Amino acid sequence: MRILFFATFFEFRGNQTYYVEEVNSVIENFPGVEYLVYNVNREKNKITRYSKNILWVERKNLRNVKIIYIFLKDMLKVFLKFKPDVIHSCYVIESIIMGFLGKIFRVPTIFHSRGMGINYYPFVSIKSNILARIACLLNNVIITVSQAMKKDSKNLNFPQNKVFTIYDSIDFSNFNPTEKSKYDKGKMFNILNISRFSFEKCHNIIIETCKDLKENYIKFHLTLIGDGPLKGKIQKLVKNDDLQSMITFTGWVNHNDIPNYMAKADLYIQPSLTEGMPISVLEAMYMKLPVILSDAGGMPELIQEKGGILIEKKNKEQLHNAILHYINNPDEVIQGGKINSRFISENFRWDKHSRDLYELYIKLCKKC
Repeated sequence: MRILFFATFFEFRGNQTYYVEEVNSVIENFPGVEYLVYNVNREKNKITRYSKNILWVERKNLRNVKIIYIFLKDMLKVFLKFKPDVIHSCYVIESIIMGFLGKIFRVPTIFHSRGMGINYYPFVSIKSNILARIACLLNNVIITVSQAMKKDSKNLNFPQNKVFTIYDSIDFSNFNPTEKSKYDKGKMFNILNISRFSFEKCHNIIIETCKDLKENYIKFHLTLIGDGPLKGKIQKLVKNDDLQSMITFTGWVNHNDIPNYMAKADLYIQPSLTEGMPISVLEAMYMKLPVILSDAGGMPELIQEKGGILIEKKNKEQLHNAILHYINNPDEVIQGGKINSRFISENFRWDKHSRDLYELYIKLCKKC
């Protein structure tokens, strides 16, 4: 079986991206599958035989007329020589492009959405709403990463017989969830958040909550991992509220080092405005951390008794009270962390993800 995998963000490297792990897991469990990974928005044009089962084609931004010509020429070769059985693409625009090509060459297509393309932008932008509907119309199958996203697709009038939910997965090999020592009241309580500094991650709510904790003489330290366009603004908020000694900005951190930060934390928080099924939350739960999550996207589906507290989006008071709950209940920090780790290890495995995806590939091939 041959799969054309089309994505904007994709890179084979030491700390692999989610998409790389997805492709590798399918090949590991089903060695008869071959992938041609076509990746745009790269620094240079390049073709690499990454492995026996993976040919990786890198191309520059498609806004350049010359690159568009190369892209069209590439696609002609792909469909006439590689002859894909299924096209698997991510993001709305990419899925529209592949949807058109799939119709032309009579190859079934998958639109794999992991977040804002279905569960946020279409509900705040007419343009995004129209584009999402076009992507649905052109593709044979839509994959969502949570039941909540599937419900959002229903609100967009996507035919539900073509929408499937396949949960995200994580690479357990990079994480070693060791026993955590019990947090003692009166000592420093360590809070962790990993996310891009953009409006939907609600860092401003986190900082406002930290200000309240400080004013109530709570001993805590917050570590913020990530980068993004709003980082400078958030750093200014921290300085204005005199929170520099209580909050650390690490910037971008190599994925291989993330477990070290999680091992030192007592609690993970993700009060986002919108989410699909955030990998950082899955990883934190596997590393035996209790979590505080907003009711965004698929995050409510992760909440376990003692292991998590669900709060309303943009609700600073609920975030504050949830943090105090874990500070005042150290036994629940340990118990909830163990519950979370067991839940993730049983339900978010790559072998299950790859099997579900492979069965979908087979189903589409039989329909051709």
